[in-house]
Amino acid sequence: MKPVLVVNNLTKMYGQKKVVNNVTFSIFEGQIFGFVGPNGAGKSTTIRMITGLTPITSGSVRIGGYSIEKNFTKAISQVGAVVETPQLYGYLSGLKNLKLFAAFYGKAATKRIDEIVKLVGMENRIRDKVSTYSLGMKQRLGIAQALLNKPKLLILDEPTNGLDPNGIVEMRNILRVLAKKEKITIIISSHNLAELEHTCDVIGLINNGRIIEHKSMEDINKLVEARQRVQLFCNYPNYAAMLCKKKYNLPCNIVGNSIILPLKEANLASVVSFLTYKKVKIFSIKKIQKSLEELYFELLNGNRKNSSIV
Repeated sequence: MKPVLVVNNLTKMYGQKKVVNNVTFSIFEGQIFGFVGPNGAGKSTTIRMITGLTPITSGSVRIGGYSIEKNFTKAISQVGAVVETPQLYGYLSGLKNLKLFAAFYGKAATKRIDEIVKLVGMENRIRDKVSTYSLGMKQRLGIAQALLNKPKLLILDEPTNGLDPNGIVEMRNILRVLAKKEKITIIISSHNLAELEHTCDVIGLINNGRIIEHKSMEDINKLVEARQRVQLFCNYPNYAAMLCKKKYNLPCNIVGNSIILPLKEANLASVVSFLTYKKVKIFSIKKIQKSLEELYFELLNGNRKNSSIV
């Protein structure tokens, strides 16, 4: 399968400052790519280069096989984007907004309006004035606008920013439908890794202009599971730690009246049974599992060697 988007050694210089530094990644049809990093990390500049809004210092961007620099019209015709906030006319209805923007693309786009309105779940409000819309409704209309030209690649900048929990779930469901059923490739730029964890197929972490991690969510979930810890609260933690080290060769941390072990659930029964046999009373058991967000902050703070979460 050929990638829809190929970014290769993308670099942007402002004077002597390199704000994007040799960024490389590819995204395939129907994938949702989470582009994550703190403010100033280089996300927006990278997206602006991908969409041709900012000149590229060096490197290349190919969309649907076309270079954004050499074949701009063919490349950009395959892109729909909502960068920052949707540009909408509040005094017009949602439907009139879509008709106005569809006119730029021709009759084919106008004919798709009803289909797109249904896709983003706006059938009941599309004839209301945009000024009466909630932030979530405006975001939906912005996505509808970006879909008018039937893009292969949809780029969204902070699509859940400011939404309430219900709005976030609705947005997540819309994006999944677009990716899985419509086969649209989606880039979501955000600093909210906890939310992207539930939405994306692939995560790209960027900091100081560099991609510091690029992994599938499947691989990341395996990593999170492998780093699971178990905290056993017991009456003799020092004795329990010594037994675990001797019997299972497990590194143990003693915290108050408990020990913390790197332990998979499958081995828990064996350890508890062994400690009980050795007269250690287990009062309670607590699972400790780092979230993706915690791993992300470890990377940003430089607490792990080799800039990798594996």
